[in-house]
Amino acid sequence: MGKKKKKKKAFNINLISIVFYALALYMIFTIVNQRLALNNIENEKQAKIEEKKGIEIELLNLQDDLARINDPEQFLQMVEKIARDEYKMVKPYETVYIDKNKAKNKLFTDGNE
Repeated sequence: MGKKKKKKKAFNINLISIVFYALALYMIFTIVNQRLALNNIENEKQAKIEEKKGIEIELLNLQDDLARINDPEQFLQMVEKIARDEYKMVKPYETVYIDKNKAKNKLFTDGNE
C-alpha cells in the first residue's frame, strides 16, 4: 500500500510541473508577441513622424508662396517669370536673340531629333 501512495504523489507533482511549464510557455509567447507588436507600432510611429515633417515643410513652402502671392510686386514677378519661362512670352519692344547652335532650343527643333 505504501507504493501506491508514492506513485500518486509523483503524478501530482508531474501534473503541477506540466501546468507550471505550460503557464511559463504561455507567458513567454505572450511577451514575445507583445514585443513584436510594440516594435511594429514604433516603426509606424517613426514613419508617421517623418511624414509629418515632410508635410510641415510643404506647409511652410505653401505659406511662403501665399505670402508672395499676396504681395502685388512679387506676384507680378512670379507671373512674368512663368510667362517668360513656360510660354516664351516677351515684353513689347523687347528683342529676343536665339542661339541656333544650342541643342536644347525648342523653337528650332522639329521633333525629328
